[in-house]
Amino acid sequence: MTDAYLHGIPTCRGTFKASPEDFQVTEVLALPVTEPSEQVGEHQWLWVKKKGANTAFVAGQLAKFAGVKERDVSFSGLKDRHAVTYQWFSVQLPGQALLPWETLEHPEFSVEKAALQPKKLKTGTHRANHFVLKIRDIDQTEQFRQRWQQIVEQGVPNYFGEQRFGHNGQNIEQAKRWFSGQLKRRLTRNQIGLYLSAARSFLFNQVVSERISTQRLMPEIGDAVMLQGSQSFFVVDTLDASLFERYSQGDIMLTAPLPGSDKWASSASIAEFEQSICRRYPELMDGLAKQRVDHARRPLLMTLQNPQLRWLADDCAELEFSLPRGSFATSVLRELICDSMSTPNSALISEPTQGN
Repeated sequence: MTDAYLHGIPTCRGTFKASPEDFQVTEVLALPVTEPSEQVGEHQWLWVKKKGANTAFVAGQLAKFAGVKERDVSFSGLKDRHAVTYQWFSVQLPGQALLPWETLEHPEFSVEKAALQPKKLKTGTHRANHFVLKIRDIDQTEQFRQRWQQIVEQGVPNYFGEQRFGHNGQNIEQAKRWFSGQLKRRLTRNQIGLYLSAARSFLFNQVVSERISTQRLMPEIGDAVMLQGSQSFFVVDTLDASLFERYSQGDIMLTAPLPGSDKWASSASIAEFEQSICRRYPELMDGLAKQRVDHARRPLLMTLQNPQLRWLADDCAELEFSLPRGSFATSVLRELICDSMSTPNSALISEPTQGN
């Protein structure tokens, strides 16, 4: 089943990721890194540029260079392999001065700078990712411009990207097998997180798609609406001019569920609507309940932060924008172009476990 489009199926074609340089991602931390004159601590933070390597591989290479176990290396989020990306890692090395990280040479990554910090880098520390994307061979440039402007003004569905579910959806199938007891081998913590995340993400996408298809895109009684820039939300109990004004200004956002075992956050007919969609997949809902995963909410739509469009040639555009942590650049691209030629697994994964 194809997820619904917010702006209708695009007809403009283009080529995405003709090379890794066409997809550049820079991690934006939610906290500052201390200045060199103030640097103390047992955690060595590393600003790493990589191309052609995934985040876990780089973490392993950093651990090897430092002579520590991989569990002593941490990062805020996963970044795409088929891209040029910049992100922070941290390595715990108590009582040691900064290692000569500049001597670590590898064809797929480099340590651009290093800093001593008092705390380790935790998962989800970044608040956003900044993207610079090139779209080549655009066949309808004027339509492309119009579609881009529509996306800038109205946003796009906040879908989880296809790679969250694995090749041909294998992560969902594995989650079903695990939930039903068919997987006999012992799973690692990362595998458990991956399957739980895939199951919740799949259910979220179904609710978002159905809500778009049925054009329920204004606040309703029972909606759990999230405050812009936070994870806090409240349930709508009154519809008035003030509420709709806050919604139109982007101060509050509609949300959809990341289902779990505890109480549903929405209420009234919206809760019934969401639950009826999720109940179509009882094996996933039952499995999440048995694993006692917390219920959470995620914005239904996402808006691009500081969007820019530049034309590099008559048929080649460069897009620049930032997205909140956990959002996918390819969810923007699917609303912009159709039948794009790209390498596999082309979206950003910023959360390795069930958190978002």
